[in-house]
Amino acid sequence: MHFRILDSWRGVAALLVALFHLNVYSALYSLNFMRNAYLFVDFFFVLSGFVITHSYAHRLGTLEGLGAFAIKRLGRLWPLHVIVLLAFVIVESGKALLAARGSSFFIPPFTGPNSLDTIGMNLAFAQSIGIAQNLTWNPPSWSISAEFWAYLIFAVALLIAATWLGRVRFAAGILITALLIGSATILISFAQHGIDATYDLGLVRCLYGFLVGYLTYRLWQTVSHVKPRGGLLEAVTLIAVFIFVSSVGRTGYSFFAPLVFAVFVFVFAFESGPVSRLMSNRGNQWLGRISYSIYMWQAFIIFNFVDRPVSIIEKMTGRVLTTTDTVSSALGSEAAKLIVLGGHLLPIVATLLYAGLLIAVASVSYYLIEKPGQQLFARLEHWRWRRFISPAQDDRRSAGRIRWR
Repeated sequence: MHFRILDSWRGVAALLVALFHLNVYSALYSLNFMRNAYLFVDFFFVLSGFVITHSYAHRLGTLEGLGAFAIKRLGRLWPLHVIVLLAFVIVESGKALLAARGSSFFIPPFTGPNSLDTIGMNLAFAQSIGIAQNLTWNPPSWSISAEFWAYLIFAVALLIAATWLGRVRFAAGILITALLIGSATILISFAQHGIDATYDLGLVRCLYGFLVGYLTYRLWQTVSHVKPRGGLLEAVTLIAVFIFVSSVGRTGYSFFAPLVFAVFVFVFAFESGPVSRLMSNRGNQWLGRISYSIYMWQAFIIFNFVDRPVSIIEKMTGRVLTTTDTVSSALGSEAAKLIVLGGHLLPIVATLLYAGLLIAVASVSYYLIEKPGQQLFARLEHWRWRRFISPAQDDRRSAGRIRWR
């Protein structure tokens, strides 16, 4: 089963996070809902836990299943992550060449968040465990690194439950619940800005949301045979999420975000109301398909196609178009400036152009990077398996793969 509506909501959430990071002052930017849209990262975590449990939980009771799962998830995340990181490095190299010819930059090339010694950390998906004391290179990628390690922790927990604790009733649920309580406790105890933890406690934040998603799926699985009339329920849930996101900011109430999004995921997993029917068009489904590319390219486009052109215009004309705003510093020091174009129409046009460019880049990225990357790692996983099994075993595994699908 494919959760088409939840996938569509993933695309909408990715676009909301991208608009949250856009540092162009407009009527949209000033809405409380948009200023708190960072919370939709927690929606990603909950949704990942829900979908991964549905697709893979029954396969993770063996080392073979864990290995295949790890390779597939690496193939889903790592190729695009590396390509975007390479794009940042190329731009930084261009800055270094210009600096060698006398150009000056507020942050010198290959220093600060874009220092050379953080490249290895990014390649190893280690941006969310406190090694660096700030966001580096592609700032949103902290959540991708957190998701990868959350995948592995989840898979190992299920393996332990199936092997060492195989005789314990509900071993998987008990172990997952213990991990959930532990991660939530650490996050609440040490996070300094509500749930908005990234480079320091990002993995813990992700694990909290991911495991909430696991339990949400188990609950949904129990009652999935029921076909509720979701019209009023979907509308109320949607309004409740809007009010919650608009009001909590970075207060202690933000720690409830995974639980709020769990209700949202649970309700829309039934796909039984008018809102779901509204979301089931090809445009929303395409947004869901390219949501990962939307998320990964947003910072690159903001830095190089929004911030940099504005800086050039300021230098050429002497007109001041920027001020500082700590809210937009979620992308690092370069994004701490707020672009003020003036008026009402021009900022909205700039916002729409940014969204259009991002969707266009993400669409190309999906076909040229995401899909080939997944196919490459799928071949690697198949090659790895064929090295260690007999043809008869391979036939049995192929039959099992057909059943899984």
